[in-house]
Amino acid sequence: MPTPALRVDHVSIAVDAIEPALALFRRVLPTRMNVEPRPGYDDQFVWTDFLVGDFKIELIESARPGSFVERFIAGRGEGFHHLSIDVPDGDLDRWTAELEGAGLRIVDRGDFGDAKTAFISPRSTPGILVQFWQTPYHEGQPGRRVVERDGVRFKVDHLSIAVRSIDTTLAWFQRFFAVELRRPKHRGWDGSFHLASFWLAGYKIELVEPTREDTAIARFLAERGEGFHHLAVHVDRIDPLLERLRDEGIRIIGEAAIGGGRKTAFIHPRDAHGILLQFWQEPGLGDAKGA
Repeated sequence: MPTPALRVDHVSIAVDAIEPALALFRRVLPTRMNVEPRPGYDDQFVWTDFLVGDFKIELIESARPGSFVERFIAGRGEGFHHLSIDVPDGDLDRWTAELEGAGLRIVDRGDFGDAKTAFISPRSTPGILVQFWQTPYHEGQPGRRVVERDGVRFKVDHLSIAVRSIDTTLAWFQRFFAVELRRPKHRGWDGSFHLASFWLAGYKIELVEPTREDTAIARFLAERGEGFHHLAVHVDRIDPLLERLRDEGIRIIGEAAIGGGRKTAFIHPRDAHGILLQFWQEPGLGDAKGA
């Protein structure tokens, strides 16, 4: 089916309260506010968003008892909620009708005058909630600018999805979206997982699957099912960053040296409002010849 000129706008995180979540991300990342907290398009939620470079992250909190945010957190805890994709003005109804005709379940449609929205149910996807948002103004893809804080360079690199089968999931994306394979399935650095990555409208997405049943990703799938797994942030110098975070009482897990000057570490989800936040040291990040 012909795919409209999509634009991935943001990843959204459901949190108990926006202010402490904002405070945490400001401590950890070089953030820049984009939209101050404000009521959502209905009475169920309050939202805000911020940028790391040009990468946008949205936070949503419940605005009343029984809201979809409250139900989500009650069932799964704080964490990644949805991926939001802009659709050009006038294309949403056609696009969602075609997706429904191809067997996807479209839910939670909304018409708000100058904007319309609809979601693909996670039951029709590899465990992720995908939002389409139609607005009159449809701009190009954001870049992934390198930004600096405390002598460390940062760039949000990708959003990762844990799946049982990379081949099956990649085929799903290729069926419904115009995606560009970046790197085919290959073994991860420690042998516990396979990964593949692709571009969705210029937005880098990684798929990870376990190689054995005794791995962290296998446990994630057993406990939570397929879905958003982690957000990866590349840095040029990981050691001073981790030292600062530990000094601030933030728990670091999964620290490892990869080789070739690369290292990795994660912030524990309990210290990051339910999301797994990965740091990956990429030598030369931001340099003329670097990543």
